[in-house]
Amino acid sequence: MNKATVLRVVGADAYLLEGDKKFSALVLKKLKLKGLCAGDIVEYSFDAINNTFIVQNICERRNHIDRPNISNVDKAFIVISKEPQADLFLVDKMLVYLGIEGILPFIIVSKADIVDDGFIENIKCQFSGCVQKVIVLSSKTGAGLDEFMVETKGCISVLVGQSAVGKSSLLNTLGIRKIKTDTIALKVGKKKSRGKNTTKNSELYVTNYGSMIADTPGFKMLAIEDMDDTELTHYYPDIRKFAVKCKYKNCTHLPNNDGCEVVAALNNGKINKDRYNRYIKVKSALNKSRSKKYGK
Repeated sequence: MNKATVLRVVGADAYLLEGDKKFSALVLKKLKLKGLCAGDIVEYSFDAINNTFIVQNICERRNHIDRPNISNVDKAFIVISKEPQADLFLVDKMLVYLGIEGILPFIIVSKADIVDDGFIENIKCQFSGCVQKVIVLSSKTGAGLDEFMVETKGCISVLVGQSAVGKSSLLNTLGIRKIKTDTIALKVGKKKSRGKNTTKNSELYVTNYGSMIADTPGFKMLAIEDMDDTELTHYYPDIRKFAVKCKYKNCTHLPNNDGCEVVAALNNGKINKDRYNRYIKVKSALNKSRSKKYGK
């Protein structure tokens, strides 16, 4: 049977890509129950009697993200901006989640034409040591677009982040599609700096330079509560490089641990303080969740 990549699933239909050919195919009920989604590689056949293509099987996935629902992702671009206010705690959790799934992480600072240099430098200071690259981008001026295109060429990539940070606008600028964006929905609320979703479903878009990119709904809070807090350091490369040198085998890397390599690096300015404080916050939350679940 032939193989194709799922671009989108709508009801009982899947929109597929094989080479340069795009076409729709009927999805069998058993595959719907398995959660067929964008990014899946599928085997399909042609039903001559009903004159339709039929998806017969889902090939083994390399990885899968639940929210947004997409699989076989090579790279994830976490899009943030100063407005709506960047939730860096959520960014940290995203990076942990992407690390678990083996997806290369990037950060995009969007709306660069209206973001001040101080914000950009702060983001670079906190995250340059734990992502592949921080890309400063403006959909309005086109700054940073070439860099983004180089990184996404030949890959399945996904744009993730809070609502209204400019994910759909970036695709518009690339000429992938034109979205009639509701400008009211993109305004930052008076009480809370949150945007509203302009995208409803996960869908892979094929670019004219040889990549597939997913425009996704706003990211929901990630569930990593089942992780043991002792595993967390592995997904913080900027902290892990000091943790592996720690002389204490089961060190918690908390601020009051004299002789801890992580604490020493923090005190010497080699680890960003804000990033470290959020790491401790995540670690504490995991510990509490585990204690509550297992009574330990």
